[in-house]
Amino acid sequence: MRALVWLLLLPAFLTAAGLPREADAHATQLSSSKLTVRGNTVEGVLELNGRDVEVATKNAVVGTDGNIDPQRLHEARDSLAGYIREHARIAGSGGRACEQTVESAEPKSDHILVHARWQCGQASGTLSYVATLFHEVDASSRHMVTVEGDVSLVGLLSASSPSLVIASAATNPWEVAWRYLLAGIEHIAIGYDHIAFLVAVIIWGRRFWPLAKVVTAFTVAHSITLSLAVLEIVRLPSALVETLIALSIVYVASENFFVKDLRHRWWITFLFGLVHGFGFASVLRDYGLPRDALAPALAAFNVGVEVGQIVIVVASLLVFAVVDRVIVRAPAGRREPDVRFVRAVSGIVLLLGLYWTWERLTG
Repeated sequence: MRALVWLLLLPAFLTAAGLPREADAHATQLSSSKLTVRGNTVEGVLELNGRDVEVATKNAVVGTDGNIDPQRLHEARDSLAGYIREHARIAGSGGRACEQTVESAEPKSDHILVHARWQCGQASGTLSYVATLFHEVDASSRHMVTVEGDVSLVGLLSASSPSLVIASAATNPWEVAWRYLLAGIEHIAIGYDHIAFLVAVIIWGRRFWPLAKVVTAFTVAHSITLSLAVLEIVRLPSALVETLIALSIVYVASENFFVKDLRHRWWITFLFGLVHGFGFASVLRDYGLPRDALAPALAAFNVGVEVGQIVIVVASLLVFAVVDRVIVRAPAGRREPDVRFVRAVSGIVLLLGLYWTWERLTG
């Protein structure tokens, strides 16, 4: 009985002690920074939600009407400035932190506008903006960054990707190309839905060059829509694009149960590549685009995606060969894949596609 009483009273003691509980989890709103880069000086305006600031700094700044109280904000200015200095930093070449000054904070309805300046001394080449605002409060918090001045780009930061590289001097096109080439390869490597789509597309094939042509048709198509979306000529809602990508996986996996001939697959992958390109564009915008080196960035990202896809094709063919010889025990020289293996893999991909479709429709 005593144990039961203590168990019932535990939430009250936790509340009195100020200890966090699961029910007290705070979901943050999207915060943002507008940075202006002029040489080695960066000026910024950060826009933060008042409730988020209260939870992070443990200082009351919101009035009874739900808007920022100027007096409370004035009293919390030192705490807020310290929080900004700790969680919004800019580093120059070599990782050396730039000198930061929080100049002012002013109310804007239920948000706070914080004016800051970073002086980076003799730093050159690149500047890195690192924002970890509210990560200790909400691991899913997001921070939008807009950069103007010497360069122009947009990025979306998160706990898994908290930094954005901004060039304070003339951007080297070769450096940009290399960075976005790696970004394209990385995106394919972690894009499980794109990998599932590729596996479903090539599962009936056993020769490299016919499959390479199919994958290249996909690359050509997504390059078109990626460029149109990044240049803001054509825009589609992200939720619609992600759902269509999942449906493309469902279609190709389902078709494997009825069609073996891959000769028609190039135009199917071309059509679906147009859809996947909008998904790549969303990733590329989140990564950040250098407006003064847009062409090298776009070209390199597309090449990186193509390289990643070719690697997946080669790796898949090696796996298929091992399965054919070791598990299926197909005769040497046989080109025809085992129907049971193809249907088993296609079934798994089909289930994944259906799950992603349901998740994106209901999420």
